[in-house]
This record gives sequence, structure tokens and C-alpha cells, in this order.
Amino acid sequence: MRNGYRRHLPAAVILAVAAGCPRAEAQPAKPPAPPASASASAPAIGCPSLANLRLLLRQSGGDAKIAAATLADPKADHLSCNLLGRDTVNAITDHAALNGNEYDCVGVTGTSICSWTIAGTVVPVDPARAAKKAPPAKAKR
Repeated sequence: MRNGYRRHLPAAVILAVAAGCPRAEAQPAKPPAPPASASASAPAIGCPSLANLRLLLRQSGGDAKIAAATLADPKADHLSCNLLGRDTVNAITDHAALNGNEYDCVGVTGTSICSWTIAGTVVPVDPARAAKKAPPAKAKR
């Protein structure tokens, strides 16, 4: 009987310690992306690399207005990002979602490179050229 008690002692100690420990709290969730109407007032920032856009936003605390102010400073590191004219966006060419944040890659008139933006910040000038979903795949028989 004494051997059985010693065999279960470590498990009992672990359970007792775990019960007395405060529970780990989840990290606060990121605020949801602003609705399209609110993002219409946000500056349209475009970067040729999604990583650069995310880095710029991280440096500005997630605030697009602060990031736009960084882009306005000629001495700041722009990471190849710039402010987009809303009238120059002609299509949404790609979309990505990372860590609860959504991004669009928009085609800009006069260039063949898409620029990554915060999703919903800009809408193509010609809605007919907006991103079209691929037709559903046909089932094989």
C-alpha cells in the first residue's frame, strides 16, 4: 500500500499546484477591421509588398493616419510604400487575410504591379473590373 501511495504522489502534487495557480488569461483580441464607411476616410496606403505594408502599420500602431503622416515625411523610411489616389485604382487583383486582418492588392493605373492596401480602403473606379471570383470547379465524373 505504501508503494501505491508514492506512485500517485507526483500526480497529486501536480494537480494541487495546478489548481492553486491563477489561470492564464488570453491576450486581448485585435480590434475588428473598420467598416467600409469608416475606412473611406482613412488614407489609401499602398505597398508593393504585403510584408512592407504590415511593417509600416506595425510601426504606426495600426493607425493608417499615422502611417500616412510617416509617408509624408521625406526623411522617413517609406518601405517603397506611398499614398494611392483613389481614382487611380482600377481593380482588386488579390486578397489575403493574416492574423485576423484583411488586405487587398489593387491594380493601379500606369503600373503593372499591384499595391497592397488594407481591405476596403479603396474601391476600384470601374466596379465592372472589380475582383471577379473564379468560376466553381467542375466536378469530375
